[in-house]
Amino acid sequence: MRSKWMLFVKKRNNKGMSLVEVIIAITILGLVAVPVLHSLTTAMVYNQKARNRQEMTLTAESIMETFKGYGLDELKERFTSGGAGIEGVNIQSVTPGHSGYSFSTVPKLIGTETADEYTFLINDMEADNGQLYNVTITATPNSVEKIFEMENTETTRDAIFQGDRDYDKNAVREMKDDFRSYMTQLEGAFEDHAVVKINDAVTSVQGNIDKLFDESTPGVYVGNYLHLYERTLTFEIAVDGDDYKVTPKMTYSYFLKDYPYYVKEEEESRSDAYHEGGGTDHPSGNTEESIGTSKSLDRFPVDGSFLEYEVDLTSAYSDGYIYKNKQEAGLNRLMVYYYPQYNLEAGHDKIVVKNAAGITDFQCYILKQRAADINDSTTKIKENSYQGDVYIDNSASGFEVFHNFDDNIADGSSTTAPSISGTYDKAYSYTKLVSGTTTPELVAKYEEAEVLSYKIELKVEQNGREITKLESTMNEKIKD
Repeated sequence: MRSKWMLFVKKRNNKGMSLVEVIIAITILGLVAVPVLHSLTTAMVYNQKARNRQEMTLTAESIMETFKGYGLDELKERFTSGGAGIEGVNIQSVTPGHSGYSFSTVPKLIGTETADEYTFLINDMEADNGQLYNVTITATPNSVEKIFEMENTETTRDAIFQGDRDYDKNAVREMKDDFRSYMTQLEGAFEDHAVVKINDAVTSVQGNIDKLFDESTPGVYVGNYLHLYERTLTFEIAVDGDDYKVTPKMTYSYFLKDYPYYVKEEEESRSDAYHEGGGTDHPSGNTEESIGTSKSLDRFPVDGSFLEYEVDLTSAYSDGYIYKNKQEAGLNRLMVYYYPQYNLEAGHDKIVVKNAAGITDFQCYILKQRAADINDSTTKIKENSYQGDVYIDNSASGFEVFHNFDDNIADGSSTTAPSISGTYDKAYSYTKLVSGTTTPELVAKYEEAEVLSYKIELKVEQNGREITKLESTMNEKIKD
């Protein structure tokens, strides 16, 4: 006979999941897992493509710099079938007759002259990742320019800075872009009740400072009131281990001037306010608001200093240096070929040379170049008042400066005397003696050369898809 206590024993539930429940769980898991796995796979593919693009961009930069180191005659030899090609580039001959190097030309009219446009091809270039790419380098003739250059330059002992006219043409645009970083400080320079008119609407400056940076509203766009003051080119000659290195730096100073705005009166004085363009008081109960008192932000920053932005020169030179070589090679000269910046307000082009390496008997050549996109009459006028300031920071003996500041490079008759200061031994002009003793040999060191400027475009493609693209410029001396 069962004990009555057996009636109170709880029966365990050993029943498992039903088939329906298992199917539902698997279905839910699949719905969640599929998009997650897809996202992970997509991310892996994207990251791989990004890594490939980054690697090929670095490779393209190396090819571009090597390419620009050759003259066109040598490039044609190197890109002829069986030629040496670009140093450091490996070719995998996959398709006979279609792999390797080749080039073609198309005549182009430059002014009244005809010059060839070159297309250089590298087919089936093998990258470090083992994949094959095609490289197309197009050299398009851009303009003919006259420049002054040194005879017998030697890259092993000469540091050479070849200015790029694009830096100067883009200076105003870059200044406007840089000024956006001062948006918060600019807002703080206005009064609390400062307003501007945007499309006939009165808009408070506070809380709407971003609207002052809208180029579609010319009347209030701050970029129209920015002014370049000065450009400084600095070249530091330093010792880096066993090497000499020369680092370039370009800095622009600028400011905001005469920016128009209004200050609205306080609420309690609104009855005395004036209509815009009118002279009558607001009648009692009139809800129309006065635009306020006309003012201008005469100078920003408000402390009277200048704003600065630095042009990136590092991308144009390997490791950011215009020269790096063993000290035993003997760095003897710095040659600065630059285009004058004519649209400066009150300031000057400044060129600073720092001989931190203490090299004795050093020579510095500073030559302004003729910009092809500025006509002769304008250049003559600009050259009449153009002044270049040079400062030599040097403690070693025998430092000499050579320049063409006294030459109107548009064949004009007058120029402005240069300012050369700092510690140096002698300064010589291309046309006449400034200080020290001149000799015919010193004047004969310069020659005027006519060069053809090329725009260079380099594209890397794989299976017809563009991986990366670079642009640059190069000059080719025109042969007599």
